[in-house]
Amino acid sequence: MISRRPVPLLLLAVLGILLTASAHASPPSPANSFVDPCLRVCPGGDMNIHIVVRDLSNNPVPFSSVAISFCGPGPYPLCPGVVLCPPGPADPYTINGCNVLAATNAAGILDLGIRAGGVCIDSIPVFADGVLLAARIAIASPDQNGDLMVDAVDNGILTGKLGTSDPTGDLNCSGSVEIGDPNVLVAHAGHSCQGVVPNRPRSWGSMKVIYR
Repeated sequence: MISRRPVPLLLLAVLGILLTASAHASPPSPANSFVDPCLRVCPGGDMNIHIVVRDLSNNPVPFSSVAISFCGPGPYPLCPGVVLCPPGPADPYTINGCNVLAATNAAGILDLGIRAGGVCIDSIPVFADGVLLAARIAIASPDQNGDLMVDAVDNGILTGKLGTSDPTGDLNCSGSVEIGDPNVLVAHAGHSCQGVVPNRPRSWGSMKVIYR
């Protein structure tokens, strides 16, 4: 005899599928969503970018497809100074060309640590399900020169930005470059991109994705 699932449980399962579908039917709302005001990356992948995706009714959007785009409108990327490393096996994102792709969890939350180095000042868009959530003005990193190693050279570069409002040196997202930022850099000293050393060509006119 073939066992049958009780009808009430079956109805609940169907209802769950319908509710999930209806959640995805409502597009993300930029006004109700949240993107960290500062985008920061480290070759070690341990500088978090916090994103919360909510819809027009302020409900979380589970498993929303999020993209941080380094793609420019023409043949060149927005941030040629940023070097993307290949994600590790446990990292919750992939790289597609000049886009970093990930998904929110069941609560509509994404905590993303991108393995990368280098800095840039430009308008970096963040999308969820194709909807523009926000654009941020810069990428900051303790790896200031983009060689995928946080070392004394980077500390020297950052020290030269002290007392300015240069967003590429604002590692603690305080709005300016002050003594707290070198402290953040020191905490990441020695971090590298899974042992990868970039081989830069003489013409540094495009964003690099480094693979082992």
